[in-house]
Amino acid sequence: MTFDEIVNCLSLEDKKVIREMMTLLDDISLQTKEFSAQTGLKCKQGCGACCSTPNIETTVAEVMPLAVYLWSEDQAQRIFDSLRSNAQSRTCVFYEHDPRDTAKGRCSIYAYRPGLCRLFGFSAHLDKYGKLMLSTCKVIKEAQADTCSQTQTKLQEGLKAPLLKSHSFAVANIDPIRGNALRPINEAVSQALEKIGYLIAQNADKLKQ
Repeated sequence: MTFDEIVNCLSLEDKKVIREMMTLLDDISLQTKEFSAQTGLKCKQGCGACCSTPNIETTVAEVMPLAVYLWSEDQAQRIFDSLRSNAQSRTCVFYEHDPRDTAKGRCSIYAYRPGLCRLFGFSAHLDKYGKLMLSTCKVIKEAQADTCSQTQTKLQEGLKAPLLKSHSFAVANIDPIRGNALRPINEAVSQALEKIGYLIAQNADKLKQ
């Protein structure tokens, strides 16, 4: 089954959610890339600090495209079984340690990673006074302190930045039910895999045609 074959067997509403979510995630990547170019902020090569944190959350809606991808690549059942057997683990199931250096690692589903993973380190939020504040990670703050300070100044001078809150609103607008509740990433992925797997089973005859 290809990605498109699976999507085409879904309901019109689910098709809409997946297509619009993919467009949104691609747009976020373009925004963060531009923000990085304008500020000079960048991730440390090989760094997996954000991926290995146990507090990564996302919505089921944001990982629906990922679930379709995993089913299309015959990886879904393996990932689902791994999530069930390690239900207590809060480390992202897609984070892979570098075997040569366990302090480093990578995302194994980078092209389908959810919004928070794309925005983390390269976005902004409004404080209680309505002031635009840089949202970045501890590693970037420590390694690029001057650049972070300069970026904060640029934000006050009018530099545009991807906003975490705007992303949340956009996700909820695309899918008001599955896009509103934040869940640990492994839980969200498990639910999305189960949902897509159920729909594939329901449409098995259509997929064979």
